[in-house]
Amino acid sequence: MAAFKAILRVRSSRPAAVLVSLVLWMGCGTSVATAGILSAAQEQLLNSAATAFAQGDYRPAADALPELENTYMGPWVGYWSLQPRLNIMTQRQYQRYTLHYPGGVAHHLLRRQWLLELARRKDWPDFTQVYQAGSPPDLISLRCDAARDPMLRTSLVVAPFFLWSSAPANDQACNAMARVYLAQGQIKTSELWHRLQQMYEASAFSAALRFAPFLPPPQSGQLAQTVTAPATWISQQIQQYGTGNWPAGQTHLLVLALLRLAAIHPADAARFVQTLDALDAADKSLLLYNAAYHATLSFRSESGHWYAQAYAADPQFHPRPRLLAWMVRTALRNGDWSMVELATRQMGTVQRQQRQWQFWSAIAQLQLGQTQAAYTALAALESPWTYYGQLAMATLNRPLILKSGDPPAPIEVSATPVNNAPGRTAITLYHLGLYFDALAEWDQFLKGLNGPAEIEAATRTAFQHEAWLLGIHASSLIRGGKDWRQGFVLPYAQEISAAAAQTGLRRAFLAGLIRQESGFAFGIQSDVGAQGLMQVMPATARWLQTHVAGAATADLHSVDGNLTLGSHYLSLQQQHFGGSELLAAAAYNAGPGAPQRWLGRWTPPPGPWAGPIFTANIPFRQTRHYVQSVLTNTVVYAAILDRKPQTIWHEWRLGTNP
Repeated sequence: MAAFKAILRVRSSRPAAVLVSLVLWMGCGTSVATAGILSAAQEQLLNSAATAFAQGDYRPAADALPELENTYMGPWVGYWSLQPRLNIMTQRQYQRYTLHYPGGVAHHLLRRQWLLELARRKDWPDFTQVYQAGSPPDLISLRCDAARDPMLRTSLVVAPFFLWSSAPANDQACNAMARVYLAQGQIKTSELWHRLQQMYEASAFSAALRFAPFLPPPQSGQLAQTVTAPATWISQQIQQYGTGNWPAGQTHLLVLALLRLAAIHPADAARFVQTLDALDAADKSLLLYNAAYHATLSFRSESGHWYAQAYAADPQFHPRPRLLAWMVRTALRNGDWSMVELATRQMGTVQRQQRQWQFWSAIAQLQLGQTQAAYTALAALESPWTYYGQLAMATLNRPLILKSGDPPAPIEVSATPVNNAPGRTAITLYHLGLYFDALAEWDQFLKGLNGPAEIEAATRTAFQHEAWLLGIHASSLIRGGKDWRQGFVLPYAQEISAAAAQTGLRRAFLAGLIRQESGFAFGIQSDVGAQGLMQVMPATARWLQTHVAGAATADLHSVDGNLTLGSHYLSLQQQHFGGSELLAAAAYNAGPGAPQRWLGRWTPPPGPWAGPIFTANIPFRQTRHYVQSVLTNTVVYAAILDRKPQTIWHEWRLGTNP
């Protein structure tokens, strides 16, 4: 099951009434292009073009373009006519498009994709022309492509190594750029060693091996062994050089080999680190932090010990944020509150200001007897609308009480005009099932608004046109929960209540999960094929239809059927995990085997902190954030639906009983 915030591109099998008559609700004006009025024939062409584009077919859009090019949807129809055939597109076709549509979201997407294609072709003259015709692209891959463009290289304002070291370790464009500059001697060998270390820390071993030819001859031929057989290579080198006074190049290789070994056999890596004097204090600290990190992902008990050793090896060493994050999580598992405080103190300013680390630092202070400081920090974090804000409220024994006990007013579909062009286009794209593109247009619309009042109005407009995902996204931009009545809208309330009653789920839990899964976007489909409100996989639907009587005739592509299938599956997970909504949400997202496996490796001690500490230690980042969001949504919906204060601790239990 896939959360909607993680979906990059989605397509829809839309309801039959795809577009509420655009003529009725788009407003009035003096021209077709500005008014947004489409004839019935144009609407049909638009539907056909969008449906074909979703299937990778450009021809209906190309055929429809003469009729639609001067309407408000013209830029997108032109985009649909070109994007599926980027690999055969010409510069002349691109230029014709940009002359007709010089700006906007569709133009931005096409320009970025065309630049990537030109770089792939190594068509540097056209790449230069397109690159210089607009603002610098936001993709680091394209900045790296520009750095290896012979016509742009001389205007590079960022040092090639700085650009390379800022990119993801597996970024092909930036790695290709680096090979150009290494061949020219403009990236130093010392810088190459540093970047290889980054790659090994990121487990990007295949990418790293492509740089072997650029190392000095004694080391270039040995780099592969540090990946394929690191322990054997280290043992062979110890036989040759002993445990200290290694040549500098071999010491660099040793660090790489130990980083690789830490990823697959952290205990072996830790043992080598303790015996090798060839490593300086900073290297030992680096390697022990990495061994601890890889060990803690599989809940190994030694990880806390290795984190302590890492700090002791060099207290001045600055670990990467990811290592410190897992140092805190390991300390939480072990109940080592001093280590929690130690890890958060080492964090840089940006990381330390994140809510999760402020919260756990405050809990560490509370556990260590620094009560006043802890309560001050927790009071600053209190919020009904964020996971750690709710946890802060729970710690302070404050229930969640909404300012108004009444649920949000029902949203009625209306013919309110959408006068802003990007807003109008976004809602049309939404009803065409092109949700990623709709969100991109919607963001452009929201950027042009001034303050919360205008955003609230935009939220209402989206809801009036049943563009629930757009409305929720807009409402989330209003800080402090001031727009909670809209942000926690509840479409399909009757259907959700019926599904909850049929499967024994709480309405609030089901609503909270749907809000995270799909944002109530009925036709949403993930990249891997998950469908509808509850993002049910077709294979899961078939299993449920075969094995669960209540789901036998459920239609995956209808609202009722999708809710029936998803709620039955969620209910099965909750029953399997002793009634825990937390574990049911984790199983719904990561599969039922994942929480079972994690619990098999480490079972939290009983008590109110068991659930939050377990959640903090979920190894999958996406699942960890998913569970936190679902539980946060659930508490708010419970307050809305039950119309009474909510005891927050209830949501984070790992079994039937608190």
